[in-house]
Amino acid sequence: MSSHQWNIQARAFLIPYTPFSHNFWALSNSNHRVTDQLHGLAFNIKSKTTKAIGSSSDHLQVFRDAGISWSLQFNQPITSCITGDKAEINERWQAAVNAIPAINALQLRYPNLWEHFYKKNCNSVFNTLGQIMGIESPSLLLPTWAPGIHLVISQDIINYYCYKQR
Repeated sequence: MSSHQWNIQARAFLIPYTPFSHNFWALSNSNHRVTDQLHGLAFNIKSKTTKAIGSSSDHLQVFRDAGISWSLQFNQPITSCITGDKAEINERWQAAVNAIPAINALQLRYPNLWEHFYKKNCNSVFNTLGQIMGIESPSLLLPTWAPGIHLVISQDIINYYCYKQR
């Protein structure tokens, strides 16, 4: 990777004491520093806080936050998906950012722990945002067990916000 190249990375937060992962997107600058992150998280509406593990009393929301430090683990699975100059990479990233209000407006309930295999969850957000950024087969990028990754939040949202190469 050239020293002036930016990078969109698929990353997995390995959930302690389980075989599962929470997959998310990271934007890395030319100095190899994470400058932004996109996550699907459980959001408690009453307390206005995100939760590591949610339940059906929470909403599934997309968050953009470079400062989510808990997600950056030493030796976590990482796949570099798209590398290029800052402008090109930011266009793809911005396509996903633009879709956040539409996804959050769906007011989806976060699934209970036992429902993660067949209901939309944080890993479904990962798959959806990856497709929006024009990344082929996001669900196959990381060698992890990420329940819900085969689902998408909304095909209509993918179609509407999908990055279009010029």
